[in-house]
Amino acid sequence: MAEKDILEKSLLSYEDVFTDCINTLVYDGRRRLEEGRTQPAPTESFYQGAEGLRNQLCDTSRYLLEEGRIVAQYLIENETGLRRKQILRKVSYQGGAYRQQLGNGRPAYAVIGIVMAWSGKGSRIPRSLHQLLEEDGVPADLLEQVDEARMEVIHMNSLPAETRRKFTGDMGFVADFLNEGSFQGRSGQRIRHPSALCRMMETLTGDSRFTGQIVELMEKESKGEDVMMCEYIDMLEARGEARGVAIGEARGVTIGEARGETKLSSLLERLYEQGRDEEAKQAVLDTTARARLYQELRIPNFSTNP
Repeated sequence: MAEKDILEKSLLSYEDVFTDCINTLVYDGRRRLEEGRTQPAPTESFYQGAEGLRNQLCDTSRYLLEEGRIVAQYLIENETGLRRKQILRKVSYQGGAYRQQLGNGRPAYAVIGIVMAWSGKGSRIPRSLHQLLEEDGVPADLLEQVDEARMEVIHMNSLPAETRRKFTGDMGFVADFLNEGSFQGRSGQRIRHPSALCRMMETLTGDSRFTGQIVELMEKESKGEDVMMCEYIDMLEARGEARGVAIGEARGVTIGEARGETKLSSLLERLYEQGRDEEAKQAVLDTTARARLYQELRIPNFSTNP
């Protein structure tokens, strides 16, 4: 799980990928954030725990700047296993970000957070603080005194096509593959971060083909050449075909051996039934004698279902 989180962060650490995710998932495709107008924000905040001051780390965070002033901070959490009290985690991250604004002498700014879920499964966890507290038995008259907080959870494995079409960068490749099993819809699109994309795809799918071409892709990138998705698709298909041939050959050998053993076993059984022990020994040691005996005793070829 830790490795998966790191690789998801790796792709989201790029400004263009981060802003594309926020624009698509928060602003419904409107280009509210632009490259060059954001900068990395702290991912660490502190709180008082039972054993003293503790720290907490969110996954990825960036500031939105307007005329050189911070107007918003965006937080993206990657989750492979949503917890029932996930809303408390979100509130604590946002609370930490607001806490850092105290006493800095600058105008306050908004803190906006989303959760990107990668589990491939839906979830019925509480999406608001009031819902969680109500489920845990907090009386209605007390809930009225509690400030509400809500949580947006985006399940990346079940994004509708109309949402996925709004991605303009590398996260669009990930979203399309998770939902369609293919990159074909973006075959003419440039891959901006080949290494990070390949590693994330392998981690999410468990398929090593995705990283098999990293060296070649990085060489193209180092030469200043664009890496297009259509090229990557061709590489994946070639690697898949090579793997298929290798598996087919290995399987053919195994099946062939199984058939040969079945045929030989039948021959030896017939010879021993007829008391031809010496010829049975010959059949094991001498392929010419074996072929003659197959023909003589009309031993058929045995089929084995692949």
